Amino acid sequence: MIDVSLKGVRCRAAQEILDLTGTISPDTEGTIVYELEGEGGQLVNVRWDDGTISLVSSEEIVIVDGAVCWQ
Repeated sequence: MIDVSLKGVRCRAAQEILDLTGTISPDTEGTIVYELEGEGGQLVNVRWDDGTISLVSSEEIVIVDGAVCWQ
């Protein structure tokens, strides 16, 4: 099920992330589009500040908005 409760929340890459479109460097920032519960855990669709979009594990990103926490 798609969860949009964190849509628009700022995040950053906690580590280097390998993606189909290339590599996302640690500390790259972006905005959450939606979350998705997958078989292997929680996946998050992120629109990075460079314009690319990736589906990443929730363990690969950190929320930078201090007023928001993971559920």
